[in-house]
Amino acid sequence: KIDDKFTTKSGREVTLQVFSEKDNVDKLNYAMESLKKSMKWDEDVYGLEYDLDLFNIVAVNDFNMGAMENKGLNIFNTAYVLAKPETATDGDYRAIEGVIGHEYFHNWSGNRVTCRDWFQLTLKEGLTVFRDQCFSGDMGSAAVKRIEDVRILRQAQFPEDSAGMAHPIRPESYIAMD
Repeated sequence: KIDDKFTTKSGREVTLQVFSEKDNVDKLNYAMESLKKSMKWDEDVYGLEYDLDLFNIVAVNDFNMGAMENKGLNIFNTAYVLAKPETATDGDYRAIEGVIGHEYFHNWSGNRVTCRDWFQLTLKEGLTVFRDQCFSGDMGSAAVKRIEDVRILRQAQFPEDSAGMAHPIRPESYIAMD
């Protein structure tokens, strides 16, 4: 476990803790820095101050999701927490920063309500994704982040467009407009 503090804009001190198995403690520092950057960004951009005195992150080796937000306790797959310069890529660091930001941002965009149905869940996740994309853009290059996000969207939403048999849409018939 590693510990740190974050002082909110109002001067309140928040204890931050990041947990992992003992042999991974040396890989937790970037996760802690990402959490503090997320908290500061949320205050600076949205005026949203963390409202508890403690925030915990737990890295779990076999967690079946990327991460899960719980009020004051976020659980992550180790892939989105552990990094050290000898073994992590730039992409690993960006993913850690983005996912930690995303789960932290749920504190104000999602954790305060119970979703009635799947539609409300998409709103909660959509707003939080928007916030984490803005955060990641502000932490690096907004233009590069936007291109990455659009590329992911196109691949996930339209997988057939990236297949070997992809072609422009050709209607069987059409009405001339002239």
